[in-house]
Amino acid sequence: MMENNWNSYQAWVAYFDILGFKSIIEHEDQSFELELLKRKLDEVIIKLEKKIEAKSKHVKYQQYADTFIIYSKTQDVVDYGPFLRVCKDFISNCIYKRLPIRGAISYGELIFGHDKKVLIGKAFLESYVYGEDQNWIGLILTPSASTQLLSNNLNPLRHGFINQDIPMRKFSIFDDKIYAYIFINGSTSCKCPALPMLKEMYSKAPKKEKAKYKNTIKFIEKYYKKHQLTSRRSV
Repeated sequence: MMENNWNSYQAWVAYFDILGFKSIIEHEDQSFELELLKRKLDEVIIKLEKKIEAKSKHVKYQQYADTFIIYSKTQDVVDYGPFLRVCKDFISNCIYKRLPIRGAISYGELIFGHDKKVLIGKAFLESYVYGEDQNWIGLILTPSASTQLLSNNLNPLRHGFINQDIPMRKFSIFDDKIYAYIFINGSTSCKCPALPMLKEMYSKAPKKEKAKYKNTIKFIEKYYKKHQLTSRRSV
């Protein structure tokens, strides 16, 4: 019998959704695109589950249709590091497989019910709202996440994030509580490995979706280079 008990706790949560999912499913001649989508999903899910298994003390995930929810098992700051690594790896792997995806990380209450088949809560809602507001293929920290990090003396700027020129719609691009991942960890002298895939997806994207890819490419080219220059000067 299914457990109907409801449990809640404070946690880190990331909401990811795949762009263009609906158009592939609804397309009249969908057989090839659908088979390709299934193969890509198989590959990224296998990698995600391997990563989750390695971090099973700290992180879990749920998936339905085009939505992936990754969350920490506790509210402890110690869980944030493994959780963030899983999120970064996931969005990078999706882009390498030409799966356009965007994600938003929040912090706050998660509520689970019906054997964890139902997920609600303020943290989930915030990650969803900010995630849907993004006008690019990227990963952001919402205000609740950045506030929680800063209150624990953890600066997102040291974790590969920056709080400038973030492609948002409703929410201000100048909100200093929103941070965006620049697809780099540590110093490097190489170009961003995600750019060739993003440029390829841009060339094949429907006209109405091209702005998202263009915004992503522009953002990475600007801030990835800045990080490279800063890293070289500090050596």
